Amino acid sequence: NDLSTLSAISKDVMRRMRPIANLENVDVNWQEAMPEIQWKVDRQKAAQLGVSFEDIADTLNTATNGTIASYYQEKGFQYPIVVQLPEADRKTIPEMASMTVTPSSSGGAHDIVLSQVAKPIYANGPSQITRQDRQRFIAISGSPQGRSAGEIQADVQKALADMTLPAGYYWDWGTNQKRQAEEFAGMGLAVVLAIGIIYMLLAAQFESFSHPLAILLSVPLAATGVILSIFLTGRSFGLTALIGVLMLVGIVVKNGILLIDYTNTLRKRGQPRNEAVLIASPTRLRPILMTASAATLGMLPTALALGKGAEIQAPMATAVIGGLLTSTFLTLYVVPVAYTLLDDLTNRLQPRKGGTDADTNDSGTSDRDHDVATQTDASVVCP
Repeated sequence: NDLSTLSAISKDVMRRMRPIANLENVDVNWQEAMPEIQWKVDRQKAAQLGVSFEDIADTLNTATNGTIASYYQEKGFQYPIVVQLPEADRKTIPEMASMTVTPSSSGGAHDIVLSQVAKPIYANGPSQITRQDRQRFIAISGSPQGRSAGEIQADVQKALADMTLPAGYYWDWGTNQKRQAEEFAGMGLAVVLAIGIIYMLLAAQFESFSHPLAILLSVPLAATGVILSIFLTGRSFGLTALIGVLMLVGIVVKNGILLIDYTNTLRKRGQPRNEAVLIASPTRLRPILMTASAATLGMLPTALALGKGAEIQAPMATAVIGGLLTSTFLTLYVVPVAYTLLDDLTNRLQPRKGGTDADTNDSGTSDRDHDVATQTDASVVCP
C-alpha cells in the first residue's frame, strides 16, 4: 500500500538485476518526478463531521479534473457536459481549501469546508499508480539480448532468492512470463494429444497395436535432433520452437509409415518377416530421403533468418530441420529393429493358431514352410 516502500524495493530489485549478463534496458515503470499537492485527510475528524474519504476525493476530482454529468445532443452529435470549478477558483491553495464538501450520505450532516478535514502538503508523486487485483505494484522490466528468456529468468530467480521483503510485500513474474508458461502448457498438451490421435489412426489402419508403437519411435528420435539444433545454433526454445515440435509429430512419422506399410505388404505376398524388413528398408530409402530433403530445404530460408523479423520464426524452422535430419537417418535403423522386437513380443503374448505366411520362428524360416517340411518327412517314414 505504501508507495515509498514499493519504490525502495524496486530500486533494490533493479540493483540486483542489472549485473545479470545479456539483460539490457532494465527499467521501472514508476518514478517520483511529478510535483503535486497532496491533501492529507484527517479521517477521524471527517467521520465526526459526517463526511467520508470518498466524498472528499470526489470533490477534489470534480473541482480540478471535472466530472461528466451528462451529454448534450445536437444534430446527431453528443457533447459532454463537464462540471468543474472555474480556473480562477482553483489556482491557489487558499481557494481550494475553502471549497465546500457535501456529504453523500443522508445522515443529517451539513456541508463543511475542505480546510476543516484536510491539509495541503507539497511533494513529488508518480505520474501514474498501477494496480493489479486492487493491489499497487511496480513493474521492473528488461530486454534479453543473446540469451534465451528462460536462462535469464533463472538468473533473476537466483538474484532475488535471498531478498528479504517487508510484511505484505512480495514479487512475482509479470503477465508476459505467466502467459508464456500457460501457452507452453497448452502446446505440450497439444503435442500429447497429437501423438495419441496419430496412434489411434495408425492402430486402426494397420489393425495392430504394436506396429504403431514402432512408427511413433520417430518422435523421440526427432526430439533429439530438436535439442541438438537449438543448442548448436544458440537459439531459445520458445513458443515458436514448440510449434515446430508439434509440426514434427505429424511429419516424422511418415518415414515409419513408409517402412512398416511396405514391410506388411511384402509379408502378405509371402515374404518372411526378416526378409521383408531387409527388402523394405533399401526400397523405401529413396522416397524417404526425397521427402525429408524437400521439407528441410523448404525450411532453410526461415532458419537462416534472412528477412526482417524472421528471427521470430527461426527457432521453429531450426527445430523442424534438426528433428527431420536425426529422425530420417535414425529411423532407417531403429524402426525396423523395433518392428521385429515388437512383432516377436506380440507373437509370444498372443500366439497364432496354425501360423501365417507372415509369422517366422527364431531361425527366420516361416512357420508354414516348417509345417510343410514336417509333413513331408512324416510321409516318407509312414507312406
